Amino acid sequence: MGKMTLNTVPCPECKGSIEGIVIEEDSITNAKRIPVLVPAKCSNGHNVILFVDRKFTVRDVETAGTVVDEDGSVNKAMKWMDGF
Repeated sequence: MGKMTLNTVPCPECKGSIEGIVIEEDSITNAKRIPVLVPAKCSNGHNVILFVDRKFTVRDVETAGTVVDEDGSVNKAMKWMDGF
């Protein structure tokens, strides 16, 4: 398979853009767990984690290294998966 470029999304830290993220299609289509966590950087240099589903849609973006609260990334992913 080829490569996919993810849609541009805003950085949760500064609202700068996270764009031009290219990933191998196999890394998503062959993933054992969905959403897949993809590390990236925004245009202002903040480290972020993108949560990408099987349709290569960015479902959530979180700043890397922040404390996970009650509604953190794991809970968000579990809530999103409840719909399946």
